[in-house]
Amino acid sequence: MKQWMMEKMLYLPEKVRSKARERLREKALSRTHARLVISGVDIDTLSDDDLEVIIADEENKLIDEYKSRGIIALLALLGISWF
Repeated sequence: MKQWMMEKMLYLPEKVRSKARERLREKALSRTHARLVISGVDIDTLSDDDLEVIIADEENKLIDEYKSRGIIALLALLGISWF
């Protein structure tokens, strides 16, 4: 799924791609921080590899959310009701 989005981003200018990656990473970092606080895990106790896995998981969740929003918006534009 992430691969599909990255392929589509190849058609965008580099400045737009880097900005999109940066914003996605920032949002994933804030969600990761919130996720760890809610679960009561101390960030300092995690290794860099563990933290990277959690952040990558949040990035994948964000990409999935953005794709589903796009599909829903397209259906609404076409006048097709989901329910």
